[in-house]
Amino acid sequence: MTLTTRRLTLVACPVEAAQAILDIPPQGGRILGAAVPSGWPSPELEEALPLYLQELLHDPRALGWGVWIARHREENAIVGHAGFKGRPDRDGTVEIGYGIAPPHRGRGYATEAVKALCRWSLTHPAVRRVVAECAPDNAASILVLGKTGFRPTGVSGGLLRWEQTRVESTGYGQAA
Repeated sequence: MTLTTRRLTLVACPVEAAQAILDIPPQGGRILGAAVPSGWPSPELEEALPLYLQELLHDPRALGWGVWIARHREENAIVGHAGFKGRPDRDGTVEIGYGIAPPHRGRGYATEAVKALCRWSLTHPAVRRVVAECAPDNAASILVLGKTGFRPTGVSGGLLRWEQTRVESTGYGQAA
């Protein structure tokens, strides 16, 4: 499963790649057909991958509702990851997260990946809204969330909370 943007190919991370990234990151890159940058995977991705892998092994239909790898189309290199923290809940909510490898930050890749994944998720009938959270001092994430149509909804556990609904993202559907 892939999504294509102007500069990126987003690949829903399959079982084989997730296992390889956990064991030997460059091997994961080879499976995904891309060079692996220094500083990748991030500690956050390393923490998320085992849970994601277990979910995929339990239910292959979870592909798409977890980790997506962002690969630069022309450079054929992994620039980071984005994805969801599981399937939509019974209220139709999914949570998105993302991270860009240090050598590729500040080039708009997170914005491109988040826009594409929000658009993809909000076309699914089971998804009514996408939420995100970030630290109040994470200026880069605040900028990404603002550029991709999220609106702030408050603070929880010391983190800023954001959301985007189907109407805000696509212009169709019912307001949440």
